[in-house]
Amino acid sequence: MEASRTQLASEAFRCWVGEMENSYHLTGSAVGPHPCPTMVREFQSVIGRETRKQALEKWGGKPDVLVACVGTGSNALGLFHEFLEDKDVRLIGVEAGGCGLESGRHSSTLVTGEVGVYHGVLSYLLQDQDGQIIGPHSISPGMEYPGVSPELSYLKETGRPEFCVATDQEALDG
Repeated sequence: MEASRTQLASEAFRCWVGEMENSYHLTGSAVGPHPCPTMVREFQSVIGRETRKQALEKWGGKPDVLVACVGTGSNALGLFHEFLEDKDVRLIGVEAGGCGLESGRHSSTLVTGEVGVYHGVLSYLLQDQDGQIIGPHSISPGMEYPGVSPELSYLKETGRPEFCVATDQEALDG
């Protein structure tokens, strides 16, 4: 059986923490303990800066709406970070709705998750009533993770970005 992204991430963190003096952990996902999420957000923020620059050059102003996929949050953070203070720019994050929210087989952490701790960070998680992680599902392996960036979790609390879902079928039809 092939290991899930969640299992691989857990094993990577376990290895790193167990051998911190002899190993280094670098992830492209905005999850895990500080400074990992912040570093990834900073690296990905080139997306938002370039979007602003190109919008000003091509349209003479800022975009009205920005839409980004949300797996762990690196893509969305990269795009949104540059525009957080621009209240006239609508920010929309789209999570993997998998087989539908009612099926329980999805990766919609921000829309349906609850606050908890996973991989050393407080964020929204897919978890059962006992706090045990529920395996995520998406047709896109890059969207399968039971948690989300702590910064996106915070931004959800502020209400600044909006979050919605697209099911696997909607993604295929798109």
